[in-house]
Amino acid sequence: MRGSLFSLAVAALLVSCLYLRAELPAREPLRDWKTLEGEGFRAAIVSFDGTTIRFRADNGRRSSFPLARLSPDDQSFLAEWLENQPLVFVMPATVGVETSEIDSEVVSEDERKEEFVYRTQNFEFISQGKFTQSLLREVARNFEATHALLQALPWEIDPKPPSGDRFRAKLFRSATEYEAAGGLKNSGGVYMGSREIFMVPFRSIGLKKVGKSYAKDRDFETHTLVHELTHQMMHFWLGYLPQWVIEGTAEYTALLPLRLGKFRVSAAKGGLRDYLDRLKRGSGVPGRYPLKDLFSMTNAEWNHILEQDQRMASQLYFTSYLLVYYFMHL
Repeated sequence: MRGSLFSLAVAALLVSCLYLRAELPAREPLRDWKTLEGEGFRAAIVSFDGTTIRFRADNGRRSSFPLARLSPDDQSFLAEWLENQPLVFVMPATVGVETSEIDSEVVSEDERKEEFVYRTQNFEFISQGKFTQSLLREVARNFEATHALLQALPWEIDPKPPSGDRFRAKLFRSATEYEAAGGLKNSGGVYMGSREIFMVPFRSIGLKKVGKSYAKDRDFETHTLVHELTHQMMHFWLGYLPQWVIEGTAEYTALLPLRLGKFRVSAAKGGLRDYLDRLKRGSGVPGRYPLKDLFSMTNAEWNHILEQDQRMASQLYFTSYLLVYYFMHL
């Protein structure tokens, strides 16, 4: 059932994408070539890496040939041919950080003010509760792993904080305090671009109190954290990209398997299957949102749907995630 559910979800998306069909690259035609010595031959390009050409002869036989041995006219032709080829991008199998390379430090711990400040290479986060060493290590590497993942995406994002040296986050002990600080009611977390801060209540990542400190609970999870951190590190792009790209990318990163500071990009398909299983066990797999409407939707229209129609909002997020998955892997 898991496999068929996965296939149906992707198939449904692809069927609705038919009007956006693109032609596969055509097979290169046979062409007449000349060597520097003036010797001619007829063959088609199979591949060219800038220095060596692989040819396919009329009889199907393949051979390699150095660029430097071709005539000047053919070398010019190949330079132009290479410039017109589509870019090929392959994500690494894993993206992340080594725990030993993370500089996590305690900046200050004020129990009276209930303000505990921690810092890594790229983040400063303020917590209303004291972290155990193991929790600090876990949160630090999840923050830094997400930073590394954003750098690895083909979107050409170089995550930089809008101001200062580090991205800022605040973790709240209760939903009441989170909402009082500006967090949306019933939301798991939020990146507030106007204030340049990511805010999240403890419950959204699964923290429990152990003595005077906080540690990971059994239901510790990283989905909300990675989703909102993705928004935060795309700060400079949020005003320009369509909402389906913004939210689809955040869902894509959040659903990649993450363990010990490593995202397993090669297991993205497993992450999608797990996601579909959770939806099936919960409220059900949302229907797909019409792509024609999704692609032309303004951010204001997106936000209006979120406020007015939870069912349609689920379709927006689901379809946006599938689209980003499709462009990343299929």
